[in-house]
Amino acid sequence: MDRARVALISTGGTIDSVGTSGLDLAWYTETRKRLPDGELVASLGELREVADLHPVPFPRVPSYALTAGDWLTLARTVTGLVSGDDCDGVVITHGTNTIEETAYFLQLVLPVGKPVVLVGAMRPSSGLGADGPLNLVRAVQVAASPDARGHGVLVVMNDTIYSARDVTKTATFRVETFRAPDTGPLGYADADGRIEFYHRSGRLPSPSPAFDVGSLDSLPRVDVVVSYVGADGALIEAAVAAGARGIVSAGTGAGRTTPAEEAALDRAVAGGVVVCQATRVGSGRVSRSPGMCRRGLVVADNLVPWKARVLLSLALTRTADASEVQDLFDRL
Repeated sequence: MDRARVALISTGGTIDSVGTSGLDLAWYTETRKRLPDGELVASLGELREVADLHPVPFPRVPSYALTAGDWLTLARTVTGLVSGDDCDGVVITHGTNTIEETAYFLQLVLPVGKPVVLVGAMRPSSGLGADGPLNLVRAVQVAASPDARGHGVLVVMNDTIYSARDVTKTATFRVETFRAPDTGPLGYADADGRIEFYHRSGRLPSPSPAFDVGSLDSLPRVDVVVSYVGADGALIEAAVAAGARGIVSAGTGAGRTTPAEEAALDRAVAGGVVVCQATRVGSGRVSRSPGMCRRGLVVADNLVPWKARVLLSLALTRTADASEVQDLFDRL
């Protein structure tokens, strides 16, 4: 049987960061040091047992420093890889701070077919108990597995396989930080090297990408505003003044905002801004009440606010009609 051909894109993050000592597990980013290009892969002879790995050049930056421009470049790079005959899957190393946002963006703009797997680490390469090497091996195993085809973009961390749409980071330092609160994982990359999928996401785009970003060099501005006791409309008004075409309101509970925020959001809608009501809770749906319908609000379903921002920004490349945007949130 021919070995799988897996492309590897290294975008940076904790997985190739270098700290001051083995116990530097928190402040290693301040050293601004990384492993030389290719060193992590070269140190893992086990990867050669899994697949033929082909590194693809890409700038390495912390995930919190990525821009929409970086996303668009990454999407074009991955599209070129999965569209060719020389690649069976793609692995992307990525910082964990925003890995879920990048993964969901890619899910919305890539064809569903060949596996695209994002992976990171919670401990730097120099740290005691570094989790990056095994995470990378597991990600390559998933990308090389025929069973991973058709599952959309995946995130593999701590031997666990997650859908890009559902996964979120839930703790600042723990290696078991990634969870899918409402749906659970899709499967596991187990200790014996076996890749097992037990579920399939019900929110995958069709085989064609949900959005075509091939000709874009930027994305519409969408801001996230979080509600809290006593919040007024100042941040909402500031977002509108800054040119936001969309606002994601991270409300309390099932998507509730203060009276002042509600008034500011209504003014934003009247001015042509698309407002998506999400929740700051971390899991669970926001349902579209009759009042929200009358006000012209879109609701985020169970997307966390920063993923709702990704979908709203992409939706605005196509339409600003609230009903049409809501249909996208209901399907994707």
